[in-house]
Amino acid sequence: MFTKITNVFLDIMFPPICLGCKEHLEKRNEFICAACLGSIKLNNTLFCPVCQVRLAENKKICNHGPEKNMQFPYLLAAATNYDSQIIQNLIHYYKYKNFNEISNTLGNILIEYLWFTFENSKLIRQLADENYSVAYIPLHFIRENTRGFNQSKLLAQIISKNFNLELVDALIRIKNNPPQAKLRNHNERQKSISNAFQIANPDKIKNKNIILLDDVHTSGATMSEAAKILKQNGANKIIALVIAKA
Repeated sequence: MFTKITNVFLDIMFPPICLGCKEHLEKRNEFICAACLGSIKLNNTLFCPVCQVRLAENKKICNHGPEKNMQFPYLLAAATNYDSQIIQNLIHYYKYKNFNEISNTLGNILIEYLWFTFENSKLIRQLADENYSVAYIPLHFIRENTRGFNQSKLLAQIISKNFNLELVDALIRIKNNPPQAKLRNHNERQKSISNAFQIANPDKIKNKNIILLDDVHTSGATMSEAAKILKQNGANKIIALVIAKA
């Protein structure tokens, strides 16, 4: 009874609003209205992590593929683009305002993108047969304790559960480097993230294909460093799955 009264009071004093259009929402655990959610344009391919060219039919047609460029040893799977103000708002409130429940909305965007992208090639149905596991970019324990959660891990849990794939705590972050968004260019970001990760469970990644979760792909420095460590410890193909690419 007390909880219901509290929720009614909160709805009156602080009505929930859409993080896109700022219109009132009917339910407190919602963060975006149906119209704004439907306006988010989803991608339908994988991308080269270097030049971000679309890889038609998920084939490695770009000369910057993982086999030829070990600086970016992965294929990029970006659900949408970061130029969307709605996506920017969702990610901002998710990461910096501690709205961890937004993980459900963002997780559903990732799921829809994966089905939309891989339906014809049937890759999703083959994930288990192709020995895929789900991993995520870890936070340093100080930052995770401050934030209260790891946004990438929450998304990885959703993907793991939805596609019935093993979730692996593959990496440990041993370097509490500043947020990449605060650094000016790729060289600074690459230097900052260098040697930031160690392998947590080598037996869990050896000879495995990995879906590696993060929120945003900007310069690719963080994802590249993490993927490099995974590759050095026996991982096979890595698909970097993110909500948005900048």
